[in-house]
Amino acid sequence: MLRRFLFGGKPRGRASVLVLSLLTALLYLTVRSRLDDNDDLAPYTPYHVPSNTYNISSDWWVEFFMRLETTRVTATPTEINGSAPNDNWTPNTSVVRADLLLLNTTDEAKFRESHASFVRQLPQFASHIPYDAGTTGIVSTAGARNFGQAISMVLMTRQAGSRLPIQIVVDSNSPWVDLVCAETLPRYDASCLFLEDMWASLHHEIVPKLHRFQWKFISIIASSFQNVLFLDADTLPVRSPDHLFTREPFISAGFITWPDYWVSQVAPAFYKIAGDVEVPSIASRASSESGIIMYDKARHADTLLLAAYYNYNGPDHYYSMLNQHGPGEGDKETFFQAALVLDGLRKKGAYQPPTAWMKPGVGVKKGYWDVKAMPKSHGRTAKGLWRGMFMQQMDPSEDYRAVMAAIEKAKNDEVHDKANDESKSNPAAKARGTTAQPPLPPPPTPPRRRRQQNFSKAGQKKSGVKQRQADHKPGTKPKQEDGGQEGEETSPPPNDADSARTSNFLTDSTFLDTAGRLPLQPDAHHYMFFHHNGVKPDLTGVLDEGAEILATDEEGRYVRMWGDPGWIIERYGRDVERVLWHDSIEVYCQERLAGRFQRLRKVCRKMRETYERVHHSY
Repeated sequence: MLRRFLFGGKPRGRASVLVLSLLTALLYLTVRSRLDDNDDLAPYTPYHVPSNTYNISSDWWVEFFMRLETTRVTATPTEINGSAPNDNWTPNTSVVRADLLLLNTTDEAKFRESHASFVRQLPQFASHIPYDAGTTGIVSTAGARNFGQAISMVLMTRQAGSRLPIQIVVDSNSPWVDLVCAETLPRYDASCLFLEDMWASLHHEIVPKLHRFQWKFISIIASSFQNVLFLDADTLPVRSPDHLFTREPFISAGFITWPDYWVSQVAPAFYKIAGDVEVPSIASRASSESGIIMYDKARHADTLLLAAYYNYNGPDHYYSMLNQHGPGEGDKETFFQAALVLDGLRKKGAYQPPTAWMKPGVGVKKGYWDVKAMPKSHGRTAKGLWRGMFMQQMDPSEDYRAVMAAIEKAKNDEVHDKANDESKSNPAAKARGTTAQPPLPPPPTPPRRRRQQNFSKAGQKKSGVKQRQADHKPGTKPKQEDGGQEGEETSPPPNDADSARTSNFLTDSTFLDTAGRLPLQPDAHHYMFFHHNGVKPDLTGVLDEGAEILATDEEGRYVRMWGDPGWIIERYGRDVERVLWHDSIEVYCQERLAGRFQRLRKVCRKMRETYERVHHSY
């Protein structure tokens, strides 16, 4: 009827024009209201452009989720009796590992069965984890809730001098996020990966509902890069990380984690569940944080997939088991513990790391490196109150240098002390020049350094190596091996020849258990990352008092977000905070954003006002 009214004949022509005008105005107001202050930063039904050309096959995603689901932990949710203490880690700590996990024998058996079943599948499953071979880049994850943090991370990465491509896995959308992904980030060689595009052909029951901490392992797997530096969106590089991939310890390890402040609070029962591997000493290392991680997905496909298993079962089971309600509970321990468990199982002969598919990593070895230089806190004081802002994390290549120097010094000191003792007890020994051999394990011999790859702007090696994909369809039953359950791959027991071949690919990382207790002297000028575990670096928060981006002194004047910039300028040669504000204004005040979204217009005005009042004089 409406069509007849509008187009039915001349007598209604004038009325038709009027109705069309009213409908057009109504449509404009409706669309405009969606872009107004209340909605432009909120979740919505996305209209974004599709992700870039990289895509993981739907068959692989089906296999991935099905393997996780068929080995899901069926035990009752983990219970912790109280909470682990907030004990800071120090090299001479005497803290005893907390044991607060309440676990009956039935649930313990279910945990063990689930864990063993997944580990048995790793050699075959890890052989076709997808990535573009030979590529290197930075990966993060963010959404409508915290995309401003990701923008700060991208800006600071480029200001630090990094030329690595960046991929941001988007977990939720809004119109302004889509626009930034489509038009702004490409100018910084950064792109957005929308998983709903990758998963569009999957049945909705296959894809699980992901919780907060579970996006990290998904983003690392979904990224196209083989060599990944994962950064939480609130982690700002202040020195270029590009060299990390071509230096030690990444060459000999392929997997690097960074420490947190506290002692490890992993429940002792975890190591029993994981295959009766040795429970590490509390003094061996601090707990790990997961805001910064480095992976070579070729060498550590099995490590990454086991971390995925812990995270998939994290909210109800492993998160609390790995932290016992201690500080920072979440995914923080899942990544390093995966490496520790697989190494422990290998030493027992219960797991043989696959090496045939590690060809992209030939010339390098597989191990792990947990950075020993402890994080350093920094905060701001306003009106007499101190507020933590970020933790400084060390360049791992500087950490490697400091650890190797400390080991060498300890060996020399021990040889010297032993020689002195022998000389005192046996003067003849001194005359002969007899010395004792040090008991400390020697540092790993760096293998032949591989030539740095020539990367294109998109992170693809120019030789054009094709993406690795699944070589069989999911749902087919692999051949059953002795000792395995029907339909599962098994990790065959190693024979002498296999062990010899495997050892050629492995770096023995056990010396790191004691290295952290040596007096280390890393250069403070090599702190590389500011991880904002306090106030988040989302500058759209200038409009929100609770975000604590802005603070005033006793006289009502704004104070700098990071406080006195003197030490930063001295260490890094530039006023990093001022640069962050300057570059952020260029992003948020561009006409395509501020001219379209009312909230971003307000953000732009407030940022300019703050910059003039706080940073213009510097």
